[in-house]
Amino acid sequence: MTLGLLLGAGEFRMALGAMLLFLTNIICVNLAGVATFLFQGIRPLSWWEAAKAKKATHYAIVLWAFLLTVLIVVVLYAKT
Repeated sequence: MTLGLLLGAGEFRMALGAMLLFLTNIICVNLAGVATFLFQGIRPLSWWEAAKAKKATHYAIVLWAFLLTVLIVVVLYAKT
């Protein structure tokens, strides 16, 4: 919402900051959720779903960590 308001007002630099904050929240909450389930040992009850869940968990961690890394680069680039 803030992003749209700032874009409408022509405050593009502040809108970029609002967008980066929003993306940071989305990425970090998802990464923390996946990591929490992994470290707590929460797994499916059936063995055939456990293998798929383990693979999906690893993919999700890699994806969210990659997106967080890209976001860090964007934030550092936007500061200059």
